[in-house]
Amino acid sequence: MNTVTGTACIQAYNATPSAGESALQYPALGCQILPATLTCLVGPHRLQLRDYLQMLAGISIANQGKVEIFGQPTSDLDKLSMRKLRSQIGYLSGTAPLLSVQHGLMNVMLPLLYHRNLSFRETADQARALISDLNCDFDPTIFPALLNSFQRAQLALARALIMEPSLLFLDVPFHDLGAKQREEMGELLGKHIQHRAVCMIGGLQYPHFLEQYAQQIIFISEHKIINFPGWKSFMHSEDQDVRSLLSILQGTN
Repeated sequence: MNTVTGTACIQAYNATPSAGESALQYPALGCQILPATLTCLVGPHRLQLRDYLQMLAGISIANQGKVEIFGQPTSDLDKLSMRKLRSQIGYLSGTAPLLSVQHGLMNVMLPLLYHRNLSFRETADQARALISDLNCDFDPTIFPALLNSFQRAQLALARALIMEPSLLFLDVPFHDLGAKQREEMGELLGKHIQHRAVCMIGGLQYPHFLEQYAQQIIFISEHKIINFPGWKSFMHSEDQDVRSLLSILQGTN
């Protein structure tokens, strides 16, 4: 049963994403994501988790059930309303490359140039300030191909934050990062998520981050969805599918 709360940023009502060409089963999701909380979707199938994440972000529409973002059903929004909604949402993808034909600074500026009526100079100044705040120790006018994976991750985070979103979605933010870089990215994320509603996948790549910040863990497989009120509850689950996932995690750390 779904619990409806007026303060929820996102509410899913028995919602299932479109399976596309996937042969996986997609159970119905009922959940809410509250302001200033972090929710992580975990499970054995990353592509399945990404489908749920994108449904919650309004990138795709629920195949069944419905998703509301800030009280608005995503299936009812026209193009103008959806564009306005997306200006309040930041999305970081650890696997989607930055635009290779634009240098780093322009990659960060593009969302502002698209959504806000600011001059080019004002936009560049805001982007430079944010890049500096994220401790980027490189020339932001360098093209992404010449940066290392952590520097590209910093720019991707800056691009997701540049609109000062109320909602932040993190799609495997620790992807392709070494142990030290994951720790550094965890510190950056921890600094910038505290006043936002955050939903993510890929958190098990750096469990310490979830242990520190996650208020909700949602386990999703082909046959079940289980909501846990935080990392400790998830770790102590007696569900066999959850234990199997945790055993794989512990075997890789």
